[in-house]
Amino acid sequence: MSVRRAAEADVDRLSALSIGIQRLHAEGRPDLFRAPDHEALHTFLAEQLANGAIVLIADLDGTAAGYLLAEINARPANPFRHASKSLYVHHIAVDPAMQRRGIGKQLMDAAVTVGRAKNVDAVRLDSWSFNHDAHTFFEAEGFTPLNVVFERRPL
Repeated sequence: MSVRRAAEADVDRLSALSIGIQRLHAEGRPDLFRAPDHEALHTFLAEQLANGAIVLIADLDGTAAGYLLAEINARPANPFRHASKSLYVHHIAVDPAMQRRGIGKQLMDAAVTVGRAKNVDAVRLDSWSFNHDAHTFFEAEGFTPLNVVFERRPL
């Protein structure tokens, strides 16, 4: 298996991989997330690539096994916080048929390598409370909770 930067030619593969995680989100919080729409996901991911987002793809024997979408977040110092620079992971998805083969770990390791090259202080991400499998994976990868967001519904 290899992990590399995704290219425009990979957009169809990326959008197919994103359907599963989008479906999980839509089922977990249908009030927030839309049902997967292949064309909309394709357009979104093509725009991310065109705008210079960090998009990594895992290839296993010529098959797209997973992907990771991230960006560099640089925040200047202010009266409350020190300056910081992090690699923020927006998406990580592995084809369900290929999970538990170390693909997510290799994608995350590649993201950490990108972060080091960009001199970030940390790699950060968030995960929805209903996504317990993701929490287990992130904790196994050395992530710890940093901030808890609370919500009160309905208004």
